[in-house]
Amino acid sequence: MVFGKTKDQLSPFIKNKIICDLLSGAFAGFCSTLANNPIDVCKTKMQGVDGKGKTFAGVFSNIYATQGFMGFYSGVKPRLLRVMLDAALTFSVFHQLKRWAAAYIAGRS
Repeated sequence: MVFGKTKDQLSPFIKNKIICDLLSGAFAGFCSTLANNPIDVCKTKMQGVDGKGKTFAGVFSNIYATQGFMGFYSGVKPRLLRVMLDAALTFSVFHQLKRWAAAYIAGRS
C-alpha cells in the first residue's frame, strides 16, 4: 500500500521506473520499520534471559516506564538500514522482472 501510493506520487517526477521503484520501496521499508519497531523491541526483550515468563503488556509498560516513548525505538538505525535496502531491492527487482515478462509475453503474441 505504501509502495503503490509512493510510486504513484513519484512517477510523474521520476521517469526512470527502476529508480522510482527503488525510492518507493525504500520509503515502504522506512514506514514498515517505524510502525513495527515497538513490537519488535518488546518481542526481543521477551525472548531475552530476563524476559522469560513476562507478558507483552508487562514488558511494554516496563519499557515505557524506564525509557519513555523512545525506548521503543532502541536499535532502530541498523534495522532501518537493513529493511530499507531489502524493500528497495525486492520491490525494484520484482517490478522490473514483471515489466520484462509482460514485454516478452506481449512480443510473442
